[in-house]
Amino acid sequence: MLEQEPGNKPIKDTPTDTAPWTIQQTFLGVLLTLLPWIALTLALTSLSGNATITKPLSPQADLTGAIVIFVFSVIIEGAFLIAPFYFANAAFRSIRPHARLALDALGFRRYPIGRTLFWVVVLMVAIFLVDALYSYLITALHLNVQTNDQLLLQQSKVAPLTTYATLLVAVFVAPFCEEVFFRGYVFPGLRRGMPVGWAIIVSSLLFAVSHTDPGSFAVLLIIGLALAFLRWRTRSIWPAILLHMLNNGIAALTVVLAMQGITH
Repeated sequence: MLEQEPGNKPIKDTPTDTAPWTIQQTFLGVLLTLLPWIALTLALTSLSGNATITKPLSPQADLTGAIVIFVFSVIIEGAFLIAPFYFANAAFRSIRPHARLALDALGFRRYPIGRTLFWVVVLMVAIFLVDALYSYLITALHLNVQTNDQLLLQQSKVAPLTTYATLLVAVFVAPFCEEVFFRGYVFPGLRRGMPVGWAIIVSSLLFAVSHTDPGSFAVLLIIGLALAFLRWRTRSIWPAILLHMLNNGIAALTVVLAMQGITH
């Protein structure tokens, strides 16, 4: 039984993945987080599209742009943490130690290392195969599809330092913030009102939509399904963060190798 303040009823630490916040609070957090996020992303994409740079930036201008992009991106990604920590802390405000309970509710728990590594490898291979198949279909069917990776490669020709800054955020910052939101907050919150299968699907759809990348929507959906499954299977958010970092790291390495002329 958990420690409690006088006059409060005890709350048991049950081994479930359902959240102490309601499904209504979950959708409220989704609306307050994703609507501004998507609107800002689309606005920035539109502005960057209207101000296309054709000549390489000077090293000084590129370094300044890299710093601005890094700081701005970290702040924007950090917005994903507001709703999860607010509602998790609010659920345990009157209980000691509420910070530990809030982190536990968000999925910051221990996990079985051996079985988890097995699933991480299996899911990473599955994601790689889906991505390879998707790329093949785009080429074979001559589809006019442009992904964010391709946009990054175009940017790298005129602003390589800015591209590296973007990749750093994508590998080390985005996985943590996005996993806390989508798999730590949204997924268990959805389970308050729907079966686990639907919670996995809906949270994955929201994850794919939030990236505002129509060209990669199908792959992003598969990645979201894999991450939500891993979160459910291990009851911890750490394996999903690891898989997310691994996936983004491989994608970032591909971009860097192309920037260096090692691959095409």
